[in-house]
Amino acid sequence: MNSSENISGEQNSISQTALDQMVNSDRCQFMKAAIPYLPPSGRQIVSLYTKTQELFNAARLFSPENQSMEMCAASVPATDPLSMLQDIRRFCYGESRRKLDEMINMMAVVQMMQMMRN
Repeated sequence: MNSSENISGEQNSISQTALDQMVNSDRCQFMKAAIPYLPPSGRQIVSLYTKTQELFNAARLFSPENQSMEMCAASVPATDPLSMLQDIRRFCYGESRRKLDEMINMMAVVQMMQMMRN
């Protein structure tokens, strides 16, 4: 993706987990993206502020009065384990992604062997 796509507004979403989508706001995302450009003292204050906001939002999300309505709206439909791992992989990097790739490959081999038996 090039910078002209970002400027023209063709990219309307960023990669976030379901929990991030539930506890973050556009304002918090904007502030987190600006952190590297702030002076060191500003980085600390803004980082702590955004993470505190996320914590408060998560606590509110999982409070008894909100839990049933909020969580039902954000729940993911049941899928097979391979699809679940492939979806989770989008949010991983480094060693976690490598281990997920190994599990995905192993599951694919098992599925192929099961297909060959049938």
